[in-house]
Parts: sequence; structure tokens; C-alpha cells
Amino acid sequence: MAAANKFSFMDILNAQSKADAKTAAVTEYTEIYLNPYDVEETESNFYSQESIEELADAILAVGQQQPTVLGRIDGKYKIISGHRRNKANRLLIDRGYEKYKSVRYLYKDITPAGLELSLLVGNAFNRELTPYEKTEQAARLKKALIRARDEDGLEIQGRLRSLIADALGESATNIGRMEQINNNLTPEAKEQFKAGNLGITAAYETSKLDEDEQNEIAQQAAAGEDIRAKEIAAKVAEKKAGDDYRTPHPESITSLCYSCLNYSTCNVKTGTCEKCDEYINKAEAEKTDEQRYDEQQAAIDKQTQKTLQAREREAALDRALQPKVHELKLAAMYFKDVATGKKSFELRKNDRGFKTGDALRLNEYVDGKETGRHIEADIVYMLKDYSGLQEGYCILGIKVTKVPETDTQIDG
Repeated sequence: MAAANKFSFMDILNAQSKADAKTAAVTEYTEIYLNPYDVEETESNFYSQESIEELADAILAVGQQQPTVLGRIDGKYKIISGHRRNKANRLLIDRGYEKYKSVRYLYKDITPAGLELSLLVGNAFNRELTPYEKTEQAARLKKALIRARDEDGLEIQGRLRSLIADALGESATNIGRMEQINNNLTPEAKEQFKAGNLGITAAYETSKLDEDEQNEIAQQAAAGEDIRAKEIAAKVAEKKAGDDYRTPHPESITSLCYSCLNYSTCNVKTGTCEKCDEYINKAEAEKTDEQRYDEQQAAIDKQTQKTLQAREREAALDRALQPKVHELKLAAMYFKDVATGKKSFELRKNDRGFKTGDALRLNEYVDGKETGRHIEADIVYMLKDYSGLQEGYCILGIKVTKVPETDTQIDG
């Protein structure tokens, strides 16, 4: 449960359909069999696509353990989760295995903005991401949320940075550092960050420098030089302080030798060693089989927790995007006018969180008792906080969608 005054990502997102009902309805996942070549990769997918041949061999040996998940937009099936699996299936077809021309998938209808959100949230915890992928993911999620707000009527409450941090399991401070990298790191330096030649702290400090200095660091990283974040940070501090800058002098350095397995026999050990090609971590080397087993189980438990969190977030996202159905009482004297469309509005107390796109089930009552007849309608317009309305009330513009056959005999 979230701490006091802090809402989870899904708690503070509340989606609503636009009044013209152009937004596709989100449904439960449906099973379908398709040719992998009829499935489209999501253009915005940036996650790594490595070891496809090894994955294809594994699928051929033991079968595909998880189906690829799709979103259907305008009749086209696009991948939400499982780009590598789909590539592996295509490779098996190319190798001549005909049975992989029909593969099991799960799909649901979705909007373009919803597809982008599902892609990002669904992949946030089901793989080990590089620092570059985490940074790119944060930037994409911000754009996806803004797009969902503008195109699908997604209601966003609270600070966007805090929402993104909560969704990705990062601190707001880390998200701020990622934004600094995305907004200010030059393309050359960002390429080295993507390649792993610049760590995230080094990339963050580099992004504070001017373009020429960043590109110089990028060239050094590309050449294989050891780029240290603390040295870049010192350069940043020097530029910021100008003539008043003073070079810091650390008191001491903790030598690697003290934690090395070979410390007692080494004849070149020193008190200031920072790097050694013969270094062996003593604590790691002397671990018992039981300790290693416990660590492996802890790693498995951590991965399992991440997977469960991803599933919970996806399920919560699906629930948040589904319109609500409100059951209301309807006096018998109004039943005919509402059913025929003559009365296309409802004056109601605004205590149920009504929103445009929600559905209504209007149950007929006579003398305080339900008759069994009802009308189904959609909220297509909502008027509240209007000077002519009593405080706490609203007017709902409605469009009847269904009057069950048993209720069509309307008394004159």
C-alpha cells in the first residue's frame, strides 16, 4: 500500500472516453492464431532484440512458453510484448518449419496511445534494462502519458515526474537526472551512453557541459578510454565556480588489496591500489554453496516479484481504461420519455464520479419498488459547477443504447 499522501501510478490515472466515442473500447485479452508475418512490430519499440537464433532453437526444442501479446488498431495487430518471440517464430518459418505459420497470440482492441502505454508499462519489470533503456523508457512514458491525455481523455492528477517515477519503480530524483540526460546530452555522447561506454552518472555529468566538451568525452569513450564520472563532475564544478574553484584533495583511498583473496601472498600489494588484473574478491571466492544457493533463490524471488508487479500494473491499467457503469433509479413517469429519447438528460446528485463515456443503467421504480424494467444509456455530455445548478448536482446528457425487449412495450 502506498504511504500517506503518496498515490500509486494507477491510483491517480483515470481514463475517460471522448464525447464523440471515437476511442476504441478496451476489452479482455482474446486468444487468436495468426501467421507471425501478419503481425506488425510496434514502431516505437526500443528494447534490445538479441539472441533471436538461440530463442528460436529453444522454442523448437521445448515449445513457446508464453504467447506474444498484441494490440489491435484499425484491424492491424501490433506487438505489445514479445517482439523477440515473434522474430524467432518468423525465423523458424524461414527455416522451413510450416507449423509456425499459425501461432497462438493474445490480443485486445486498443488505441494508439494505449498501445504505447501498454508497451512501456508491460516491459518495465519483465527484463533487466540497461541504464540507457531506463532513460529512454522514462522519456517515452512521459510522451505516452501526454498523448493519452490529449487523444484518449486520460485524466492525470499530480506531478508527471512523480507518476513516471512511481510507474518505473524509480525515485523522482533519478527521473530528473534521466530528463537532464535526454534533454541535454549530445547525439554523439548519447550514442556512447547507449553502447555502455558511458555510465549513467558519467552521462548525467557530461550533459551539463557544452557541446564541444561533450563530444570530446564521447570521442574518448569511443576510443576505449576509462571515463570517470567524478572527473567529469570536477570539470563541471570548476566551470561553475570559475576563478574561485579549488581542487579537492581526498584524505585517502581504500585499496583493493585489502579485499583480495591473494592479499597474504601478493608481493606488490599497496595501500592505494584501485585496479589490478590479478584481483579476486575474497568475500565472493570464499562463499559456501549454501550462501550461493541463498543468493540464487533471492535473485529468483526478486525476479518473480518484478513479474507479479508487472502483471498487477497491467491489470490495473486495463481496469483504469474501462468505462464505469452506474446504476440509477428512474421514476416510472419518465420511463417512456427516456426510452424514446424525448428526455435526453438527467439531473443527478454528483456523488458517483460521473464522467463522459461512462454508462448508465436506469432501473424503473414505482412506489419505492423496482419494477424489473430498465434502460441502458451512455453519458455523452456533462454539465457541473454551473451557476444555475444547486451545489453538488450535475446535468448528464445521455444517449439511449438499449431498451431490453421485455421493456419495449411502453405504456401510453
